[in-house]
Amino acid sequence: MRIVMTGIRGVPARYSGLETCAEEVGRRLAARGHEVIVYCRRHAYPRPDAGEPYLGMRRVILPSLKTKHTDTYSHTLLSLLHAPRLKPDALLVFNPGNATLCLIPKALGLPTVLNPDGFDWRRQKWNPLAQAFIRHSAWFSTKVVDQLVTDAVAVCEHYNTEFRCRPPALYIPNGAEIETPESSPVPEGEAAAILRRYGLESGRYFLFLSRHEPENSCDLILRAFEGVETPMKLFFGGGVTYRSPYAEALKETRDPRILLPGPIYDPLHVKVLHHHCYFLINGNQPGGTSLGLLKALGYGTCVAAVRTPDNAYAVKNGAGLTFDLTVDSLRGVMRRLLDHPEEVAAFRRQAVARIREEYLWDDIAARYEETFRKIAEKR
Repeated sequence: MRIVMTGIRGVPARYSGLETCAEEVGRRLAARGHEVIVYCRRHAYPRPDAGEPYLGMRRVILPSLKTKHTDTYSHTLLSLLHAPRLKPDALLVFNPGNATLCLIPKALGLPTVLNPDGFDWRRQKWNPLAQAFIRHSAWFSTKVVDQLVTDAVAVCEHYNTEFRCRPPALYIPNGAEIETPESSPVPEGEAAAILRRYGLESGRYFLFLSRHEPENSCDLILRAFEGVETPMKLFFGGGVTYRSPYAEALKETRDPRILLPGPIYDPLHVKVLHHHCYFLINGNQPGGTSLGLLKALGYGTCVAAVRTPDNAYAVKNGAGLTFDLTVDSLRGVMRRLLDHPEEVAAFRRQAVARIREEYLWDDIAARYEETFRKIAEKR
């Protein structure tokens, strides 16, 4: 099959879970003999070699209107106007805001799958008008695409009951690799050098690696940590791509134990930071399966996630802890883990078992492949 993906910044993945999903699924489908084509945004991949194949996937570079509200929509519009000449057997479109654009492939009879990425309209970064547009687009997607795929059980149920999705939405989660210190070790000297670069010691810091946005509970996490008596540090990695007063305000913390290194993109650094942290805090609120949370579980990291239906589902069976969206609740979790290192070790072991149970990328790619095949044959 010829499978085309759009609605993301492109590959290699550098920004969000959507790009990672496209990369991990796309590379596996390419390895299975399918032709995979991914549309990439010119401003995100400006190098001369950006149009060359990546992990078996062909890349098509197109421009976009680079503003917070037009970047995704404008690039997807150009992509879907260009895609028919590629004669795809299946299109995979990401992001619910792109649903109205799926009228283009529908009119041309091109089989289309949409992954709406959780409850995107609930994200606080959008103003009320943008939230209303995204929510309407999410509803509209259930009427126009051949198949809706959601990455979380609660999101799937919402689309099927509240939006009466037909055909019913499918649940296909995001995934993770198992890269524990035992299965995928980093040489001791190399890991030590990376930790020194950030001013860290193994097992002596809490970890946060997410975009600095309100829905990731950033201010709550900082306030909770500031009230815990511990010599450990909080490595507060991440940032934003657009100017954000909220993100700037986070930098005003005066606690010398809190480190704000900015975004961390190097995969080796990300792995080392996970392997050597005491535990990781995930504050994702809007819904959907947090790919950062799954990645941490795959690294064998002890995790504490804000209590949402989707986060609780991901860390069930003892794979991690959850906390209420209050400073006191998270502070209590921090103190519990500091007082009980044996629990930290137990959570690490169960985290890996949870990934094997439901979140291996090979299994997820196979489910996408079957979905594409069914809608292609139906058309």
